[in-house]
Amino acid sequence: MRILHISPGLQETCGVSNFIVESSRALQALGHRICIATTMTCGYPTDDLDIQLLADPRQVDFSPDIAHIHTLWSPYVHKAARWCRCNRLPYVVSPHGSLTPWALRYKWWKKVPALLLYQYYDLLRADAFHVTAYSEEKDLRRLRLQQPIITAPLGAAALFNVGNVTARPDAYKNLLFISRIHPIKGLDLLVNAWATLSVAVKKGWRLLIAGPNDIGYQEELLELAVKAGLNVEDWRDRLSFGKKNMTGGSEVGVAEFSQHLADSQAELIFTGPVYHQAKDFFYSISDLFVLPSYSENFGVVVVDALAHGVPVITTKGTPWQELTGGDALNACGRCGWWIELGAKPLADALAEAMSMPDESRTALGDNGRKLVAEKYTWQAVGRKLAQGYQEVLDK
Repeated sequence: MRILHISPGLQETCGVSNFIVESSRALQALGHRICIATTMTCGYPTDDLDIQLLADPRQVDFSPDIAHIHTLWSPYVHKAARWCRCNRLPYVVSPHGSLTPWALRYKWWKKVPALLLYQYYDLLRADAFHVTAYSEEKDLRRLRLQQPIITAPLGAAALFNVGNVTARPDAYKNLLFISRIHPIKGLDLLVNAWATLSVAVKKGWRLLIAGPNDIGYQEELLELAVKAGLNVEDWRDRLSFGKKNMTGGSEVGVAEFSQHLADSQAELIFTGPVYHQAKDFFYSISDLFVLPSYSENFGVVVVDALAHGVPVITTKGTPWQELTGGDALNACGRCGWWIELGAKPLADALAEAMSMPDESRTALGDNGRKLVAEKYTWQAVGRKLAQGYQEVLDK
């Protein structure tokens, strides 16, 4: 097959971009021809892929059998959908969480006119939809969109070798968040929950919040943390740990950052964005991972954490019920917490997880690695997508 992916942009810290790039590599490994039409790559290491930077996706130099359009609301993808229809080219749409109730309410005054003018028609004329979890299928059916569904999650590049753990910078245990610093991620809940934990529970722990400052939201969180009386540090402008130091796995970058951690007395640190092997370093020194999102279509960082053997705490705003184990979704056993939205449920889960013996958290992490090996590899994702595309073409 000749498959064209279309996206407004690729960014290293974006789960949508990660899905496009890694699934393209998996499909390419299966023998399919892949092209990605986009406006920017922001330094994404994609030399092994055919990526065309185009102001207008209709200018693409590629003759696809099928197109896969990613995200909504952008004029860029609207042009792509119209182009597909004009050329009788089948197209699949991935909403990537854009149709959840929370997402539709957020900046609704922009989305409602777009939905009425063009977006709903583009969805109505799609040949199929791709979703990463069953919750997204419900969002589509709620809008009376009845086309076939291709379900393929995000994957992990590889299972982390737990026998090759990075030396910890100090005796602290780390609670880690990695994602965009954005209101949808529930970081206000996390800051408030952390502030309510007792000194005894937090003793020997610190909270690391890593990610790019999306729409300036980090300033609000810093103000919230200071008002809550937390000892907080913002390292965005002090350190260049991430793309500059860590591309290619620079040991100097790791050593420098480890020393800053060892010297810090803060209980909450905003580290700024991290890239490539820097993420492996963060996961390897972490004892728990938290994603307190209000709404999440998938959450690739959950897979990354589980692949590194780190137990996960996340909310019912995400589709990660299988963290609890013990059912048909996950026969590998419990590997985390799936909790109600709110600062109180989050604080209760944090207190339970942080008070557990180290051996118990390690056992949860082992179960998580087994789950990723069974269900969440990019090879498996590529096969599911290829099968779904072929079913569309067969019709």
